[in-house]
This record gives sequence, structure tokens and C-alpha cells, in this order.
Amino acid sequence: MRLSSDPRRFTFLLVALVVAASAATVPACAVTLKEEMDLGRRLDNEILKQTPQVSDRQALKEIDDVGQQLIKGVRRPEIKYHFRILRDDDLNAFSIPGGYVYFSDHLWNVLRRDERIGVLAHEIVHCDRRHALDAMLKAQRRQIWIAVLLTAVRANNTWGNVADLLHQVYTLKYSRGDEQQADEVGAELCQKAGFNPVGLLLAMRKIRRFQDERGGEPPKIFSSHPPTPEREQYLTKLFQGKGVPIPPEDVKDVANPYKIGGVAAVDGDRIKFTSSEPLDKGSVVWLMGSGWDYRYENHTQVPIARAVVVSAASPYGAMVWPMPVARANEIGKGTGVYAPPAPKPEDGVGKIESASHVLGDIGNLQLASDVPRLQRLLARQVVWNKDYTQLAYDNVGYVIPTGGPAENKFVSLSRPEYSYAPVAEDSILVKLSDPDQARWYGPVVSIGRSGQTVELMTDRSQDLLARERDAAKSFDVAIPAWDPKEAYESRVVGTAVLRSLDKKIVLRMTGFTPGWSMADIQNCFDIYESPPPPKEEK
Repeated sequence: MRLSSDPRRFTFLLVALVVAASAATVPACAVTLKEEMDLGRRLDNEILKQTPQVSDRQALKEIDDVGQQLIKGVRRPEIKYHFRILRDDDLNAFSIPGGYVYFSDHLWNVLRRDERIGVLAHEIVHCDRRHALDAMLKAQRRQIWIAVLLTAVRANNTWGNVADLLHQVYTLKYSRGDEQQADEVGAELCQKAGFNPVGLLLAMRKIRRFQDERGGEPPKIFSSHPPTPEREQYLTKLFQGKGVPIPPEDVKDVANPYKIGGVAAVDGDRIKFTSSEPLDKGSVVWLMGSGWDYRYENHTQVPIARAVVVSAASPYGAMVWPMPVARANEIGKGTGVYAPPAPKPEDGVGKIESASHVLGDIGNLQLASDVPRLQRLLARQVVWNKDYTQLAYDNVGYVIPTGGPAENKFVSLSRPEYSYAPVAEDSILVKLSDPDQARWYGPVVSIGRSGQTVELMTDRSQDLLARERDAAKSFDVAIPAWDPKEAYESRVVGTAVLRSLDKKIVLRMTGFTPGWSMADIQNCFDIYESPPPPKEEK
């Protein structure tokens, strides 16, 4: 399997495969094991700058545990392997020289355990057998600039000067022999580790369904592979020859019983629809289309948009927010309207009764109960769980009142994965429980991108006056703590120091966490006093 997403985004990866090889006239052994591992380390740093890892410790532990079991059978045990799950919405899995193997979190969640193991073993073999290096050595037409790049690597130069070579290296493909070897040896690694090797075949079935849903076009990461049906046939023969039982492809049609009507007309982000059940203004319904379930195992109706009733007269009128799911469904006349059961909302400390603000900016807010200035609140609404099997209440955004009770001003930020349920009317507001509250100063309320500055709103001005005398102290800028399982360290996007305490409290950014930049900073990000460094053990 190979990564192939936005060419600009993954320039460093493709360049790496070039740099990892020498000129066609230089044998593969010219790239020593030490150089290969050093190359992988530097490339891994670049990858994590572009695409950070997930914060799901359980998933990271699982991929490492499984990976360490699989590599017991590799040919080059002197390589230390590293296994990553990246925050990526594409269906990606890839490896780079030097013992680094990556999954996107989307692919990780779509696949089941045996399927993950099969794909992981396949990628380990690509790395163990130096397939990327060999592929580049066979690219005769690139021999001159490959030699130049290899020299640059050994001189410890940076990658920036080779970005323009991206489209030339984008055509790099593993040979069918390499892919077949990765399948065969990958199956052996699975069996040696006590795992069921048929998972790779089951994963291929899902990829083929994914292709069929998109009109036969494979995911970009599989564009360099043999056609998926051909691989399925080959893998089937491989496992039959090994005596491995192959589960039948048992696809079911699973009907959704909660259909109440259909779309009668579409006008931009508004629809008219019929309903067999009475609905009130503010009621939430869901538009669904035919497709595969989240794991690509059964046919069913999948949610494609959230609709909020704005007119209770028949036919009903509603505002529509499309779902961020990558399915080729369009909203049109006849699209089904569904009302699956939703969990009972919690009481919270109030709710947003009206909102006439631009998301992320200070605006007007009416609360069902008084909330103090700079009280940290989470906005909760009904959303789908990650595999779209049921509705649940979750944190869809972050709300911080910035004025007194009479002003009702606030700053807010919607959670990216719940773009279809933004901070808006009828959001239930709950207090945020943050173990790092004592170090919290306030939210970002304005951004000066050209000057690399952020404005802080806080009630702790006296504390800042005291800190101004100590230029060595710094602040952390972090995304909101809307996921209680996410560790503080994984939320930090950058560091800052105090720049001005005049009419406004302004901080200057001094650094960024890998994968983040000034362009990513948003209003309502949190500003904390940086925690003290850990004490050194004597």
C-alpha cells in the first residue's frame, strides 16, 4: 500500500523515496543501514510536522503491540520499528525506509483487528525488503538528480530545495513482484505471530467496495497497486494454498426503520420535506442516502445531512448542514428524511436560546441561566457516533462568555468533526472540567497573523503584570479541551510570550507544535501558563 494524497502536502514523503535511493548506476547497498535509519528518522519528523498523531492512547498501544509481534519474523531485526496513527481523513497506510509504518486514523477505524494486522504486516515487509529503494534504483531516467539528492542528504541539507521535484517522483510505483512479496511474506509474519493472515484479503474486499461506491476509482493510496479484484483473486489462491479458512463475502441489506418522509424541494441550504410525524420548529431530522455502512460491510442508509426545522407548516421547511462523510450522495428531491431516536439531553447550566454571531467571533448570546464572565462552557448537541450507528450527545463546540450577564457577549468555536452541528440555537451548555484550570488565563479573542500575535482576554491582569518582569516565562496556546480523554500535552499547538500590556493584552508566538502553524490559530483557543519543566532525576 502506498500513500498518495495531496501532492503538496506529502512532498517530503515522496522526496524521501527519491533521496533514499542512489543513482541507477549505484548498487542498493550504497545506502547503508545507518543512513537508511537516519533518513527514516528525519522523514518521520517531517511527517509528524505535517500530520500529527492521534491522541487515542488505546489505539496507539494496539498498533505498537501488534507491530512488535509481527516484526519478530523480519529479515532485518536490527531495524527498530515505529508505528504511527495519523490524524488523516483519507484511507491511508504506508511505510518509509528505516522502520516507520503509518496508518491514517480513518483507515484504522474502518478496519477490524484482523484487517489492520494484515495491512500492517504488508507494510512492514515493504520496509524490511527495501522496496522503496529498489523502486527508485530502477527509475533510470532519474539517475542524475537522484545522485545529487543523495549527496545532499549525506551533507545533512534540508528538503526544501527539492519540493519542485514532486510531480516527477509522484509516478513511483512498487512492482507487482514487490506487492506480491509483501502479501506472501506479510501472511507469513501474521502466522508466525499467531494472527489470522486472511485480514489483508478482507481489507481488500472493503477497498473494492469503496471503489465501487465511487464509480470504480480506487482510493488514491491504492492507485499504484494492481487492480483490487486481481489482488483479491491472488490473495484467495494464496490463503487457500496455505489452508487458511476464508470467510464468505456475506453482504446484507440493513434497512433503517426510522424513515418519516422525503425531500420535496431543495433551494440552496434549505429544503421542503414531507413527514408522517408532527414536528415542531427546532426539531432535528436527518437526510439519508443509500450506501455502505461505516466499515463497508453491509448496505444501509447512511446520514448525509442534518436538518433543523424552521417552518412547521406542511410541507416542512428546514435548514440543512451536510455531513463531512466522503460518500457520493447528493441531496435532492426524493432523498429520505429520518428521525432515529435521540438520547435525552442533559440539563447543563443553560442553553443557547438565540445566536446572531459569526462562529469564532464575539457576538450576542442569550442564556437560560446566568453564567459568569469567562466561565468555560461546552456546547452539546445530538450527533452521530464515529461509525454512524446511533445518535449521541457530544461536545460540538466551546463557548466562553466575555461580558457580564447583561451584555451576553461570548466567543465560540465549533468542533471540526461536527461541522454539521455547529454552536447554535438549542445547544445545551455544560461546565468544563479541566484539571489544568489553575494555569488557564483566558481565550484568544483576536489574531494578528502577520505579526505572529494573539490577543488574550483575561481577568488575571495583575498576574500578568507580575510575570512581565520575568521574560523567561512562557504561555501555551492550546485547542479547547472538549475531549476529556485528550491529554493536555496533545492539545498544545504552540508557545508564546507576553508582548504588550497596554490597551490590549498581546502575546507573541515563539514556536509551534509539529503539524501546527500561525495559520491554524483560531479565536477561542486557550491560553495557559506553561507548566514547569519536569524535575531531573538525581
